[in-house]
Amino acid sequence: MRNFVEKNNSQTFFFYILLAVFFLRIALAAWIPMTGDEAYFIVWGKNLNYGYYDHTPLVGWLLALFLTISDAACWLRLPSVLLPIVISYSIYRILLPRLPQAAVWCALAYLLTPVNLINILITTDTPLIFFSFVSAWFFYQAIYISESKRDFILAGLFLGLAFFSKYFAVLLGFSFGFYIVLFHRDKKNLIGLGLILLMVAPFVGLNLLWNYNHCGNNILFNLFNRTASADNPLVSLAKYLVMMIYLLSPVLIYFLIKNKSAIKKQWSDNISRVYMWLAFFPLALFLIVLFRKQIGLHWVLSFYPFIFISVAGVLSIKQWRWTFHFMWVLSFIHVVALSSIMLLPVETFANKKEAVENLTFGKYPEEVLAKLKPYEKDYTFATISYGMSSVLSYYSRKHVIVFAKGSFHAREDERLTNYKELNGKNILIFKRTALNLDKLNKYFTSSERKSFKVREATFELLIGKGFKYDLYRKEVLNPINQKFYAIPDWLPVGQCEFKNKYGFDGK
Repeated sequence: MRNFVEKNNSQTFFFYILLAVFFLRIALAAWIPMTGDEAYFIVWGKNLNYGYYDHTPLVGWLLALFLTISDAACWLRLPSVLLPIVISYSIYRILLPRLPQAAVWCALAYLLTPVNLINILITTDTPLIFFSFVSAWFFYQAIYISESKRDFILAGLFLGLAFFSKYFAVLLGFSFGFYIVLFHRDKKNLIGLGLILLMVAPFVGLNLLWNYNHCGNNILFNLFNRTASADNPLVSLAKYLVMMIYLLSPVLIYFLIKNKSAIKKQWSDNISRVYMWLAFFPLALFLIVLFRKQIGLHWVLSFYPFIFISVAGVLSIKQWRWTFHFMWVLSFIHVVALSSIMLLPVETFANKKEAVENLTFGKYPEEVLAKLKPYEKDYTFATISYGMSSVLSYYSRKHVIVFAKGSFHAREDERLTNYKELNGKNILIFKRTALNLDKLNKYFTSSERKSFKVREATFELLIGKGFKYDLYRKEVLNPINQKFYAIPDWLPVGQCEFKNKYGFDGK
Protein backbone atom coordinates (compact mmCIF):
# COMPACT_ATOMS: atom_id res chain seq x y z
CA MET A 1 0.00 0.00 0.00
CA ARG A 2 2.90 2.36 0.72
CA ASN A 3 4.20 1.93 -2.84
CA PHE A 4 0.77 2.76 -4.18
CA VAL A 5 0.60 5.93 -2.12
CA GLU A 6 4.12 6.92 -3.16
CA LYS A 7 3.27 6.49 -6.83
CA ASN A 8 0.08 8.50 -6.41
CA ASN A 9 -0.36 11.56 -4.26
CA SER A 10 -2.09 11.08 -0.93
CA GLN A 11 -5.13 13.06 -2.05
CA THR A 12 -5.76 10.65 -4.92
CA PHE A 13 -5.32 7.72 -2.53
CA PHE A 14 -7.83 9.35 -0.17
CA PHE A 15 -10.48 9.59 -2.87
CA TYR A 16 -9.89 6.00 -3.99
CA ILE A 17 -10.54 4.88 -0.42
CA LEU A 18 -13.68 7.03 -0.17
CA LEU A 19 -15.01 5.44 -3.36
CA ALA A 20 -14.15 1.91 -2.23
CA VAL A 21 -15.84 2.47 1.12
CA PHE A 22 -18.96 3.80 -0.60
CA PHE A 23 -19.30 0.68 -2.75
CA LEU A 24 -18.69 -1.60 0.24
CA ARG A 25 -21.26 0.21 2.36
CA ILE A 26 -23.91 0.32 -0.36
CA ALA A 27 -23.41 -3.43 -0.86
CA LEU A 28 -23.84 -4.03 2.87
CA ALA A 29 -26.93 -1.81 2.88
CA ALA A 30 -28.52 -3.93 0.16
CA TRP A 31 -27.43 -7.23 1.73
CA ILE A 32 -28.02 -6.93 5.47
CA PRO A 33 -31.63 -7.66 6.49
CA MET A 34 -33.76 -4.85 7.83
CA THR A 35 -33.38 -4.53 11.60
CA GLY A 36 -36.14 -3.90 14.12
CA ASP A 37 -35.04 -0.37 15.00
CA GLU A 38 -34.80 0.66 11.35
CA ALA A 39 -38.17 -0.84 10.50
CA TYR A 40 -39.65 0.97 13.50
CA PHE A 41 -38.42 4.31 12.13
CA ILE A 42 -39.88 3.37 8.74
CA VAL A 43 -43.22 3.05 10.54
CA TRP A 44 -42.65 6.66 11.62
CA GLY A 45 -42.05 7.63 8.01
CA LYS A 46 -45.35 6.05 6.99
CA ASN A 47 -47.24 7.82 9.78
CA LEU A 48 -46.04 11.42 9.73
CA ASN A 49 -46.26 13.41 12.92
CA TYR A 50 -44.33 16.25 14.54
CA GLY A 51 -43.15 13.88 17.26
CA TYR A 52 -43.06 10.21 18.19
CA TYR A 53 -43.13 8.20 21.41
CA ASP A 54 -39.37 7.79 21.82
CA HIS A 55 -37.68 10.68 20.07
CA THR A 56 -38.00 13.88 18.13
CA PRO A 57 -39.18 13.25 14.57
CA LEU A 58 -36.49 14.13 12.03
CA VAL A 59 -35.49 10.61 10.97
CA GLY A 60 -39.17 9.84 10.40
CA TRP A 61 -39.47 12.88 8.14
CA LEU A 62 -36.31 11.89 6.29
CA LEU A 63 -37.61 8.37 5.70
CA ALA A 64 -41.01 9.71 4.61
CA LEU A 65 -39.20 11.67 1.90
CA PHE A 66 -37.24 8.62 0.76
CA LEU A 67 -40.32 6.39 0.86
CA THR A 68 -41.93 8.54 -1.84
CA ILE A 69 -39.44 6.97 -4.24
CA SER A 70 -38.82 3.45 -2.95
CA ASP A 71 -38.80 1.30 0.18
CA ALA A 72 -35.74 -0.71 -0.90
CA ALA A 73 -33.36 -1.15 2.03
CA CYS A 74 -30.28 0.20 0.24
CA TRP A 75 -32.22 3.31 -0.78
CA LEU A 76 -33.65 4.02 2.68
CA ARG A 77 -30.19 3.48 4.19
CA LEU A 78 -28.47 5.83 1.73
CA PRO A 79 -28.15 8.73 4.23
CA SER A 80 -26.43 6.39 6.66
CA VAL A 81 -24.24 4.95 3.90
CA LEU A 82 -23.03 8.42 2.97
CA LEU A 83 -22.73 9.84 6.48
CA PRO A 84 -19.21 8.67 7.52
CA ILE A 85 -17.90 9.34 4.01
CA VAL A 86 -19.16 12.93 4.11
CA ILE A 87 -17.79 13.48 7.62
CA SER A 88 -14.44 11.90 6.74
CA TYR A 89 -14.12 14.24 3.76
CA SER A 90 -15.12 17.17 5.99
CA ILE A 91 -12.46 16.23 8.55
CA TYR A 92 -9.94 16.18 5.70
CA ARG A 93 -11.01 19.63 4.50
CA ILE A 94 -10.97 21.10 8.02
CA LEU A 95 -7.45 19.82 8.70
CA LEU A 96 -5.94 20.41 5.26
CA PRO A 97 -4.87 24.07 5.71
CA ARG A 98 -3.08 23.35 9.00
CA LEU A 99 -1.96 19.73 8.66
CA PRO A 100 -1.89 18.86 4.96
CA GLN A 101 -0.17 15.49 5.44
CA ALA A 102 -1.94 14.39 8.60
CA ALA A 103 -5.33 15.41 7.17
CA VAL A 104 -5.55 12.38 4.86
CA TRP A 105 -4.48 9.78 7.43
CA CYS A 106 -6.57 11.21 10.26
CA ALA A 107 -9.69 11.37 8.06
CA LEU A 108 -9.11 7.82 6.81
CA ALA A 109 -8.50 6.52 10.33
CA TYR A 110 -11.91 7.91 11.29
CA LEU A 111 -13.57 6.50 8.17
CA LEU A 112 -12.18 3.00 8.61
CA THR A 113 -13.12 2.48 12.24
CA PRO A 114 -15.41 -0.57 12.47
CA VAL A 115 -18.38 1.48 13.62
CA ASN A 116 -18.09 3.69 10.53
CA LEU A 117 -17.26 1.00 7.99
CA ILE A 118 -19.98 -1.55 8.71
CA ASN A 119 -22.73 0.40 10.46
CA ILE A 120 -25.16 1.14 7.64
CA LEU A 121 -28.31 1.30 9.77
CA ILE A 122 -30.63 4.27 9.35
CA THR A 123 -31.58 5.44 12.86
CA THR A 124 -32.12 8.62 14.85
CA ASP A 125 -28.32 8.83 15.20
CA THR A 126 -27.91 9.40 11.45
CA PRO A 127 -29.31 12.97 11.28
CA LEU A 128 -28.08 13.66 14.83
CA ILE A 129 -24.44 13.01 13.89
CA PHE A 130 -24.68 15.01 10.66
CA PHE A 131 -26.39 18.09 12.07
CA SER A 132 -24.21 18.08 15.20
CA PHE A 133 -21.10 18.05 13.01
CA VAL A 134 -22.34 20.92 10.83
CA SER A 135 -23.44 22.93 13.86
CA ALA A 136 -20.01 22.53 15.48
CA TRP A 137 -18.28 23.74 12.32
CA PHE A 138 -20.36 26.93 12.21
CA PHE A 139 -19.76 27.41 15.93
CA TYR A 140 -16.00 27.37 15.34
CA GLN A 141 -16.39 29.75 12.39
CA ALA A 142 -18.51 32.11 14.49
CA ILE A 143 -16.05 32.23 17.39
CA TYR A 144 -12.74 32.53 15.55
CA ILE A 145 -13.14 33.23 11.84
CA SER A 146 -16.23 35.26 10.99
CA GLU A 147 -17.28 38.67 12.21
CA SER A 148 -20.78 38.04 10.93
CA LYS A 149 -23.66 36.92 13.13
CA ARG A 150 -24.69 34.58 10.33
CA ASP A 151 -22.47 31.76 11.57
CA PHE A 152 -23.97 31.90 15.07
CA ILE A 153 -27.42 31.76 13.46
CA LEU A 154 -26.41 28.75 11.34
CA ALA A 155 -24.82 27.03 14.34
CA GLY A 156 -28.13 27.45 16.16
CA LEU A 157 -30.21 26.30 13.20
CA PHE A 158 -28.25 23.08 12.79
CA LEU A 159 -28.19 22.53 16.55
CA GLY A 160 -31.98 22.80 16.45
CA LEU A 161 -32.11 20.21 13.66
CA ALA A 162 -29.81 17.97 15.71
CA PHE A 163 -32.18 18.36 18.68
CA PHE A 164 -35.08 17.48 16.36
CA SER A 165 -33.16 14.28 15.63
CA LYS A 166 -32.44 13.24 19.21
CA TYR A 167 -32.27 14.77 22.67
CA PHE A 168 -28.52 14.08 22.91
CA ALA A 169 -27.99 17.33 20.98
CA VAL A 170 -28.70 19.10 24.29
CA LEU A 171 -25.19 18.10 25.39
CA LEU A 172 -23.70 19.82 22.36
CA GLY A 173 -25.70 22.92 23.25
CA PHE A 174 -24.33 22.82 26.79
CA SER A 175 -20.83 22.48 25.33
CA PHE A 176 -21.37 25.61 23.22
CA GLY A 177 -22.70 27.57 26.18
CA PHE A 178 -19.97 26.63 28.65
CA TYR A 179 -17.25 27.23 26.06
CA ILE A 180 -18.41 30.79 25.50
CA VAL A 181 -19.01 31.51 29.18
CA LEU A 182 -15.65 30.09 30.30
CA PHE A 183 -13.37 31.24 27.49
CA HIS A 184 -15.05 33.96 25.38
CA ARG A 185 -17.30 36.15 27.49
CA ASP A 186 -16.99 39.18 25.24
CA LYS A 187 -20.01 41.03 23.89
CA LYS A 188 -19.85 39.51 20.40
CA ASN A 189 -19.89 35.91 21.62
CA LEU A 190 -22.47 36.41 24.36
CA ILE A 191 -24.79 37.93 21.74
CA GLY A 192 -23.89 34.97 19.51
CA LEU A 193 -24.88 32.55 22.27
CA GLY A 194 -28.20 34.35 22.47
CA LEU A 195 -28.65 33.93 18.71
CA ILE A 196 -27.93 30.21 18.99
CA LEU A 197 -30.56 29.87 21.71
CA LEU A 198 -32.99 31.93 19.63
CA MET A 199 -32.59 29.58 16.66
CA VAL A 200 -32.98 26.46 18.80
CA ALA A 201 -36.07 27.82 20.58
CA PRO A 202 -38.64 27.00 17.82
CA PHE A 203 -37.50 23.35 17.75
CA VAL A 204 -37.67 23.06 21.53
CA GLY A 205 -41.03 24.84 21.57
CA LEU A 206 -42.50 22.51 18.94
CA ASN A 207 -41.26 19.49 20.89
CA LEU A 208 -42.75 20.83 24.13
CA LEU A 209 -46.05 21.39 22.30
CA TRP A 210 -45.98 17.81 21.03
CA ASN A 211 -45.30 16.52 24.53
CA TYR A 212 -48.12 18.67 25.91
CA ASN A 213 -50.52 17.08 23.43
CA HIS A 214 -49.11 13.53 23.65
CA CYS A 215 -48.88 12.48 27.31
CA GLY A 216 -45.37 13.93 27.72
CA ASN A 217 -44.10 10.76 26.01
CA ASN A 218 -40.65 12.02 24.93
CA ILE A 219 -39.92 13.41 28.38
CA LEU A 220 -41.17 10.35 30.26
CA PHE A 221 -39.30 7.98 27.97
CA ASN A 222 -35.96 9.77 27.92
CA LEU A 223 -35.86 10.78 31.57
CA PHE A 224 -37.48 7.75 33.20
CA ASN A 225 -38.54 4.77 31.11
CA ARG A 226 -35.48 4.22 28.92
CA THR A 227 -32.65 4.92 31.34
CA ALA A 228 -31.78 1.52 32.73
CA SER A 229 -29.98 1.60 36.06
CA ALA A 230 -26.24 1.16 35.99
CA ASP A 231 -24.38 -1.96 37.06
CA ASN A 232 -21.86 -1.81 39.85
CA PRO A 233 -20.13 1.58 39.38
CA LEU A 234 -16.76 -0.05 38.76
CA VAL A 235 -18.30 -2.41 36.19
CA SER A 236 -20.00 0.55 34.46
CA LEU A 237 -16.72 2.45 34.38
CA ALA A 238 -14.88 -0.57 32.97
CA LYS A 239 -17.52 -1.01 30.24
CA TYR A 240 -17.29 2.66 29.33
CA LEU A 241 -13.49 2.58 29.09
CA VAL A 242 -13.54 -0.62 27.02
CA MET A 243 -16.08 0.99 24.69
CA MET A 244 -13.87 4.06 24.22
CA ILE A 245 -10.80 1.87 23.61
CA TYR A 246 -12.77 0.01 20.96
CA LEU A 247 -13.94 3.24 19.29
CA LEU A 248 -10.52 4.91 19.28
CA SER A 249 -8.40 1.72 19.02
CA PRO A 250 -5.54 0.69 21.32
CA VAL A 251 -3.04 2.02 18.77
CA LEU A 252 -4.45 5.56 18.72
CA ILE A 253 -4.72 5.62 22.51
CA TYR A 254 -1.11 4.38 22.82
CA PHE A 255 0.14 7.19 20.59
CA LEU A 256 -1.92 9.78 22.49
CA ILE A 257 -0.38 8.63 25.77
CA LYS A 258 3.08 8.55 24.22
CA ASN A 259 2.65 12.10 22.90
CA LYS A 260 0.75 13.47 25.90
CA SER A 261 2.96 16.54 26.08
CA ALA A 262 1.78 17.50 22.58
CA ILE A 263 -1.85 17.40 23.72
CA LYS A 264 -1.26 20.44 25.93
CA LYS A 265 0.20 22.32 22.97
CA GLN A 266 -2.96 21.67 20.96
CA TRP A 267 -4.92 23.75 23.45
CA SER A 268 -3.20 26.86 22.08
CA ASP A 269 -4.55 26.10 18.60
CA ASN A 270 -8.05 27.50 18.18
CA ILE A 271 -9.57 24.73 16.11
CA SER A 272 -8.03 21.98 18.22
CA ARG A 273 -9.23 23.67 21.40
CA VAL A 274 -12.82 24.03 20.21
CA TYR A 275 -13.10 20.45 19.04
CA MET A 276 -11.29 19.11 22.09
CA TRP A 277 -13.85 20.85 24.27
CA LEU A 278 -16.81 19.71 22.15
CA ALA A 279 -15.55 16.12 22.29
CA PHE A 280 -14.38 15.72 25.85
CA PHE A 281 -16.88 17.87 27.75
CA PRO A 282 -19.76 15.44 26.93
CA LEU A 283 -17.50 12.41 27.40
CA ALA A 284 -16.57 13.72 30.86
CA LEU A 285 -20.27 14.18 31.69
CA PHE A 286 -20.85 10.55 30.73
CA LEU A 287 -18.21 9.56 33.28
CA ILE A 288 -20.46 11.09 35.93
CA VAL A 289 -23.73 9.77 34.52
CA LEU A 290 -22.46 6.18 34.18
CA PHE A 291 -22.55 5.73 37.95
CA ARG A 292 -26.35 5.98 37.74
CA LYS A 293 -27.25 5.02 34.16
CA GLN A 294 -25.92 2.66 31.53
CA ILE A 295 -23.99 4.42 28.74
CA GLY A 296 -24.49 2.86 25.31
CA LEU A 297 -22.13 3.12 22.37
CA HIS A 298 -24.61 5.28 20.46
CA TRP A 299 -24.47 7.91 23.23
CA VAL A 300 -21.02 9.07 22.08
CA LEU A 301 -21.34 8.82 18.30
CA SER A 302 -22.30 12.46 17.64
CA PHE A 303 -19.13 13.58 19.48
CA TYR A 304 -16.89 10.91 17.96
CA PRO A 305 -15.65 12.91 14.90
CA PHE A 306 -14.59 15.79 17.14
CA ILE A 307 -12.01 13.59 18.85
CA PHE A 308 -10.15 12.96 15.60
CA ILE A 309 -10.10 16.65 14.63
CA SER A 310 -8.90 17.69 18.10
CA VAL A 311 -5.96 15.25 18.25
CA ALA A 312 -4.92 15.40 14.58
CA GLY A 313 -1.82 17.44 15.44
CA VAL A 314 -0.79 15.23 18.34
CA LEU A 315 0.36 12.26 16.23
CA SER A 316 3.16 12.26 13.67
CA ILE A 317 2.44 11.29 10.06
CA LYS A 318 3.99 7.88 10.67
CA GLN A 319 1.82 7.35 13.74
CA TRP A 320 -1.34 8.29 11.83
CA ARG A 321 -0.37 5.79 9.15
CA TRP A 322 0.01 3.09 11.78
CA THR A 323 -3.40 4.04 13.19
CA PHE A 324 -4.94 3.90 9.71
CA HIS A 325 -3.47 0.44 9.07
CA PHE A 326 -4.70 -0.87 12.42
CA MET A 327 -8.19 0.51 11.74
CA TRP A 328 -8.59 -1.05 8.32
CA VAL A 329 -7.30 -4.44 9.50
CA LEU A 330 -9.68 -4.38 12.47
CA SER A 331 -12.57 -3.36 10.23
CA PHE A 332 -11.66 -6.04 7.69
CA ILE A 333 -12.01 -8.63 10.46
CA HIS A 334 -15.46 -7.25 11.25
CA VAL A 335 -16.48 -7.40 7.58
CA VAL A 336 -15.26 -11.00 7.27
CA ALA A 337 -17.14 -12.00 10.43
CA LEU A 338 -20.34 -10.31 9.27
CA SER A 339 -20.04 -11.80 5.78
CA SER A 340 -19.47 -15.25 7.23
CA ILE A 341 -22.67 -15.04 9.26
CA MET A 342 -24.61 -13.95 6.19
CA LEU A 343 -23.05 -16.51 3.82
CA LEU A 344 -23.00 -19.58 6.03
CA PRO A 345 -26.10 -21.77 5.72
CA VAL A 346 -28.46 -21.39 8.67
CA GLU A 347 -27.89 -25.06 9.47
CA THR A 348 -24.46 -24.05 10.75
CA PHE A 349 -26.17 -22.57 13.81
CA ALA A 350 -28.49 -25.53 14.38
CA ASN A 351 -27.55 -25.77 18.05
CA LYS A 352 -28.64 -22.15 18.59
CA LYS A 353 -32.37 -22.12 17.96
CA GLU A 354 -32.92 -18.39 18.34
CA ALA A 355 -30.04 -17.58 15.98
CA VAL A 356 -31.50 -19.95 13.37
CA GLU A 357 -34.92 -18.29 13.63
CA ASN A 358 -33.49 -14.77 13.42
CA LEU A 359 -31.28 -15.58 10.44
CA THR A 360 -34.03 -17.44 8.61
CA PHE A 361 -36.51 -14.62 9.05
CA GLY A 362 -33.87 -12.06 8.03
CA LYS A 363 -32.67 -13.95 4.97
CA TYR A 364 -35.96 -15.40 3.73
CA PRO A 365 -38.80 -13.10 4.84
CA GLU A 366 -40.83 -13.82 1.71
CA GLU A 367 -40.95 -17.54 2.60
CA VAL A 368 -42.18 -16.71 6.11
CA LEU A 369 -44.82 -14.33 4.76
CA ALA A 370 -46.05 -16.98 2.32
CA LYS A 371 -47.01 -19.12 5.33
CA LEU A 372 -49.00 -16.24 6.79
CA LYS A 373 -50.80 -15.24 3.59
CA PRO A 374 -53.82 -17.57 4.06
CA TYR A 375 -54.72 -15.64 7.23
CA GLU A 376 -54.37 -12.06 6.02
CA LYS A 377 -58.01 -11.61 4.96
CA ASP A 378 -59.65 -12.62 8.24
CA TYR A 379 -57.01 -11.75 10.83
CA THR A 380 -55.18 -8.72 12.15
CA PHE A 381 -51.51 -9.66 12.31
CA ALA A 382 -49.61 -9.12 15.55
CA THR A 383 -46.38 -9.98 17.34
CA ILE A 384 -45.36 -9.41 20.96
CA SER A 385 -42.28 -7.37 20.02
CA TYR A 386 -42.02 -3.88 18.54
CA GLY A 387 -38.98 -4.98 16.52
CA MET A 388 -40.67 -8.02 15.02
CA SER A 389 -43.89 -6.12 14.35
CA SER A 390 -41.96 -3.37 12.59
CA VAL A 391 -39.89 -5.79 10.48
CA LEU A 392 -42.99 -7.81 9.57
CA SER A 393 -44.74 -4.54 8.65
CA TYR A 394 -41.81 -3.58 6.43
CA TYR A 395 -41.71 -6.84 4.48
CA SER A 396 -45.49 -7.36 4.31
CA ARG A 397 -46.25 -3.69 3.60
CA LYS A 398 -49.16 -3.80 6.05
CA HIS A 399 -49.41 -2.65 9.65
CA VAL A 400 -48.63 -5.33 12.21
CA ILE A 401 -49.70 -4.48 15.75
CA VAL A 402 -47.81 -5.10 18.99
CA PHE A 403 -49.80 -7.41 21.28
CA ALA A 404 -49.32 -7.61 25.05
CA LYS A 405 -47.06 -5.37 27.12
CA GLY A 406 -43.99 -5.10 24.88
CA SER A 407 -40.83 -3.34 26.02
CA PHE A 408 -40.26 0.16 27.38
CA HIS A 409 -38.84 1.08 23.97
CA ALA A 410 -40.70 1.98 20.81
CA ARG A 411 -44.31 2.18 21.95
CA GLU A 412 -45.52 4.18 18.95
CA ASP A 413 -47.97 1.39 18.10
CA GLU A 414 -50.09 2.44 21.05
CA ARG A 415 -50.93 5.56 19.09
CA LEU A 416 -51.54 3.67 15.84
CA THR A 417 -53.68 0.82 17.23
CA ASN A 418 -57.05 1.08 18.94
CA TYR A 419 -57.80 -2.15 20.79
CA LYS A 420 -61.37 -1.05 21.39
CA GLU A 421 -61.97 -1.38 17.67
CA LEU A 422 -60.56 -4.92 17.69
CA ASN A 423 -63.08 -6.17 20.24
CA GLY A 424 -64.53 -9.45 18.98
CA LYS A 425 -62.16 -9.52 16.00
CA ASN A 426 -59.64 -12.20 15.06
CA ILE A 427 -55.93 -11.69 15.71
CA LEU A 428 -53.06 -13.85 14.51
CA ILE A 429 -49.99 -13.60 16.77
CA PHE A 430 -46.69 -14.56 15.14
CA LYS A 431 -43.61 -15.45 17.15
CA ARG A 432 -40.22 -16.91 16.43
CA THR A 433 -40.41 -19.09 19.54
CA ALA A 434 -43.23 -20.74 21.48
CA LEU A 435 -42.33 -18.89 24.68
CA ASN A 436 -45.08 -16.66 26.13
CA LEU A 437 -47.79 -17.55 23.63
CA ASP A 438 -49.84 -19.85 25.89
CA LYS A 439 -50.56 -17.12 28.41
CA LEU A 440 -52.27 -15.06 25.67
CA ASN A 441 -55.02 -17.63 25.05
CA LYS A 442 -57.28 -16.07 27.66
CA TYR A 443 -57.70 -12.90 25.60
CA PHE A 444 -59.75 -14.77 22.98
CA THR A 445 -63.02 -16.70 23.08
CA SER A 446 -61.20 -19.47 21.24
CA SER A 447 -57.66 -19.95 20.09
CA GLU A 448 -55.46 -22.46 18.35
CA ARG A 449 -51.73 -23.02 18.37
CA LYS A 450 -49.91 -23.86 15.15
CA SER A 451 -46.30 -23.93 14.01
CA PHE A 452 -44.60 -24.03 10.64
CA LYS A 453 -41.09 -24.52 9.34
CA VAL A 454 -39.09 -22.40 6.94
CA ARG A 455 -35.74 -23.95 6.11
CA GLU A 456 -34.38 -25.05 9.49
CA ALA A 457 -36.42 -22.65 11.64
CA THR A 458 -39.71 -23.29 13.41
CA PHE A 459 -42.12 -20.40 13.88
CA GLU A 460 -45.15 -20.29 16.15
CA LEU A 461 -48.66 -18.93 15.67
CA LEU A 462 -51.48 -18.21 18.07
CA ILE A 463 -54.67 -18.02 16.02
CA GLY A 464 -57.07 -16.07 18.21
CA LYS A 465 -60.80 -15.65 17.51
CA GLY A 466 -63.05 -13.22 19.34
CA PHE A 467 -60.66 -10.79 21.01
CA LYS A 468 -61.75 -9.93 24.59
CA TYR A 469 -61.09 -6.22 24.84
CA ASP A 470 -62.40 -5.75 28.41
CA LEU A 471 -60.09 -8.39 29.86
CA TYR A 472 -57.18 -7.07 27.78
CA ARG A 473 -57.82 -3.54 29.04
CA LYS A 474 -57.83 -4.71 32.63
CA GLU A 475 -54.78 -6.99 32.51
CA VAL A 476 -52.59 -5.39 29.83
CA LEU A 477 -53.59 -1.81 29.05
CA ASN A 478 -54.12 -0.76 32.66
CA PRO A 479 -50.61 -1.87 33.77
CA ILE A 480 -49.19 -0.14 30.67
CA ASN A 481 -51.01 3.04 31.70
CA GLN A 482 -49.63 2.82 35.23
CA LYS A 483 -46.05 2.12 34.14
CA PHE A 484 -45.53 4.13 30.95
CA TYR A 485 -48.16 6.87 31.21
CA ALA A 486 -47.71 7.85 34.86
CA ILE A 487 -47.49 11.59 34.29
CA PRO A 488 -45.87 13.41 37.24
CA ASP A 489 -47.65 16.41 38.71
CA TRP A 490 -44.85 18.78 37.67
CA LEU A 491 -45.24 17.92 33.96
CA PRO A 492 -47.98 19.96 32.25
CA VAL A 493 -49.97 17.80 29.83
CA GLY A 494 -53.07 18.89 27.96
CA GLN A 495 -53.95 15.75 26.02
CA CYS A 496 -53.13 12.06 26.39
CA GLU A 497 -54.62 9.99 23.61
CA PHE A 498 -53.83 6.68 25.30
CA LYS A 499 -55.70 7.63 28.48
CA ASN A 500 -58.61 9.17 26.57
CA LYS A 501 -58.90 6.25 24.19
CA TYR A 502 -59.16 3.64 26.92
CA GLY A 503 -60.86 5.66 29.65
CA PHE A 504 -57.97 6.06 32.07
CA ASP A 505 -58.62 9.30 33.91
CA GLY A 506 -56.14 11.67 35.48
CA LYS A 507 -52.37 11.59 35.55
